[in-house]
Amino acid sequence: MKKFLLLISILSFFLLNNSWKGLVFAESISLVLQDKNKELSLKHKLAGDDWFKKGELKKAAKEYLEALKLSKDYDLEEIITMGIRIAWGGKLKEAEEIFREVLQKDPQNRRAILYLVRVISWQGRQIEALNILDDFLRKYPSDEEALLLKANALRYLGRSDLALKFYDEILSKREDFDTRLGKAYAYANLGIPSKVEENFKLLKPIYPYQEKDLKELEKFKNFLFNPSFLAGFTYFQDTDNNEVYTYRLGFEGYVKDFRILTNYYYREGSDDYRKAYSNEFIVDVGKRITDFIWLSANLGISQGGFDKSFVIGGINLSKLFLKGQMGFSLNKRVLVDTAELIERNIRVLTANFFLNQVITDCLSIYVNYNHRWYSDSNQADFVRFSFPYKIKFGNPSLSIGYRIVYWDFKKQTRHGYFDPNDFWANQIFFTIYYEKSWGYLYLEPFVGYQIFKRYGDWSYDKVYAGTGIIGLKLKDKLNLEMSLEGGNYAAGAVTGWKYYQSGFLLKYVF
Repeated sequence: MKKFLLLISILSFFLLNNSWKGLVFAESISLVLQDKNKELSLKHKLAGDDWFKKGELKKAAKEYLEALKLSKDYDLEEIITMGIRIAWGGKLKEAEEIFREVLQKDPQNRRAILYLVRVISWQGRQIEALNILDDFLRKYPSDEEALLLKANALRYLGRSDLALKFYDEILSKREDFDTRLGKAYAYANLGIPSKVEENFKLLKPIYPYQEKDLKELEKFKNFLFNPSFLAGFTYFQDTDNNEVYTYRLGFEGYVKDFRILTNYYYREGSDDYRKAYSNEFIVDVGKRITDFIWLSANLGISQGGFDKSFVIGGINLSKLFLKGQMGFSLNKRVLVDTAELIERNIRVLTANFFLNQVITDCLSIYVNYNHRWYSDSNQADFVRFSFPYKIKFGNPSLSIGYRIVYWDFKKQTRHGYFDPNDFWANQIFFTIYYEKSWGYLYLEPFVGYQIFKRYGDWSYDKVYAGTGIIGLKLKDKLNLEMSLEGGNYAAGAVTGWKYYQSGFLLKYVF
């Protein structure tokens, strides 16, 4: 075939440079080439059709893409069908380009518009998908497929409470499997198991893909709401020769719609001068009191140096808000991060506020402020701003961001915890998230600069630090999470020294 095309090209060149007849011949050659491309394209399309019938979606997508590279001389509806199947085969960017090309020729094509929304949403760009849907729904406010897509996009964005309105609007007219499925997932995301079970029982699959979707939902709700046992361990070390071993046992479950989490921690700390031990037991009870408000309270006992015991606990409130959430908490705890702190029994009361918002599909903002009261007559203000920017959607996803941290204490106490004045840190961070059937990987390295004053002296340092987490699905009901973090970031550990910490957490779901 390549030799044939080369010969044609050579003949065309000579004829074009010798007479007007060459123009006629070249035009004929062009038509021959178009016919040949169309013939090859059709072969690839038919091969794609065969693979699609066999359920081999990835192979079908590859053939359809080859067909459209060679020729786009197909009816628009045929091109849309190929685009849909290409999307089902996992080629979302390529499918998006196909639907956009169709809409350039036919801007009002409903099928192309709604499938363009799907592939944009599947890639994680929910705000763009919602903007297209809002324009479409202004013209066709009762279109059920568009309403379902809007509900799903809101759910993916984190606003399951708003998604419920659109699921209910469709279900008020007729029963629909995909809508009921989306509603069940929305309640799962909101942490309301009774509503998940209620909708799960109403799902009546007809097609094979629906049977598969039902099984996936059952696995998801069991993982979230079935009783689970937790066992973990962490090891901490810093450059001031502090070592801490922490052992954790926990239990998580639901009683009706109340989530109950109990944890027991045993810590063994040592340094150059001492060894100390602490025990901590705490119970946390939480419930979604409205579709957009989660309330939880925790209460426990911490026993530290010289067998002194203290009541710990607090209250936490979070609200789904705009394109994210905000929250407030008031909690009391005992510092048990090192042997010296375990002996000193220093308590901290923290009033904390946070706001997390998606600005665009790429840009988000996170704001955190808290004030802390220490039992050794110290106080501190802490402020953090983060601006992550997603530069790659899909799997893996990649973001880059900028973070500012301010931290200021009333005074220095020399009681074993880092208590700077006018601490400022500017950081550039990267986040990578990758998920597969075996588990997931999360990485967040960062670099930056920090300055602070302590005991009247200023310090200026470059910062390098990071966190890494690997999650493994060992069995259907058993999961393992391993973590590693560390660096020279002074606010990364209570002691303020260079440090690293590693650990694991096992979770078994009954």
